[in-house]
Amino acid sequence: MSLSTLPPELLDGVCQNLSTEDLVALSRSSSSFYPVAQRLLYRHIHASTHARNLSVVVTLAKRLDLASHVQSFSLVVDDTYSPVFPSFYRLLRKSLAAMQGLKTLSIFVPPSMSWVLDADAVGADPCYHRMEQFACSFPFNSDVIAFLRRAPALLELELDSVPSLTPLPFPSLPSTSIPHLAQFIGSSEQATGVVPGRPVESIHLYGGDLTEDVMCSLSQSTVPVIALGANTTMSPIVFLESVTRYLPSIAFLRVTAENIDSVLPNAELYQQIANKLDRLPNLSAFELSGIHWGSLKPQDQKQRVWQARPLSPLGFTSDREDDIHYESADFTWN
Repeated sequence: MSLSTLPPELLDGVCQNLSTEDLVALSRSSSSFYPVAQRLLYRHIHASTHARNLSVVVTLAKRLDLASHVQSFSLVVDDTYSPVFPSFYRLLRKSLAAMQGLKTLSIFVPPSMSWVLDADAVGADPCYHRMEQFACSFPFNSDVIAFLRRAPALLELELDSVPSLTPLPFPSLPSTSIPHLAQFIGSSEQATGVVPGRPVESIHLYGGDLTEDVMCSLSQSTVPVIALGANTTMSPIVFLESVTRYLPSIAFLRVTAENIDSVLPNAELYQQIANKLDRLPNLSAFELSGIHWGSLKPQDQKQRVWQARPLSPLGFTSDREDDIHYESADFTWN
């Protein structure tokens, strides 16, 4: 039996483990294998101004059949490195509208170019049923919201957390959008519009202030929040009290307290922090303004002992005064 007579799914199975170089050679050697090799060559695309391969976007805009086979697409455009003309973004918009097989999408271009997500402008009505990860340099605006409504299976979302110089009215995300979202990365303001009513268990806020009101919004996730990273102007004690009140199931916690320099660090403060940590039974890892806190449960005690320096295997504190870093055996921050 000739290979050319095999069904497309078997041909895909034969070719899917070939290297890029082999796929290119195969596409040139046989007309039967050409469409198979083309589909596989365009499964995963990583383009950037640094790599000087932005021309792939032009190819996809001209060959929408190839764009439909893209499963992961990553684009990084740095205008300071090499100027990019507006016509490029129009081609990008056309290409994205055809990538309905996407599982992962990462676009880091100038934030003002969020209109590349507007498929309606090119007469398309795509639905990204397979997309699970979406990261972008765009703010939480109408373009992003319209795009999210087309990605019902999304699990991870990352938005630009840099505050706008001219804040606009904060948009609302329909309650039916991204119903399976599990991880959010962005600003505290964006989190208040995304997390409530969704099963978000991991939250990382790189912009804005984590206030008690914001924490109250985070508590409206439909599942317990187990991982949180943020900046706050609250004192460490007040912050931990709020965490205990609103996020009692937290397991991994990282916070930068912006006003901690105004508080004189002493044994009493550290003991107060340790006491607050004792009220979070699921907590496995805690970092406060760069200081890792560790815990052990000595054999003669019922509760864990939290402190800013690691305990020795016997339960004694380390002899090194500058040894304040601790890595949890169960979790390491990325």
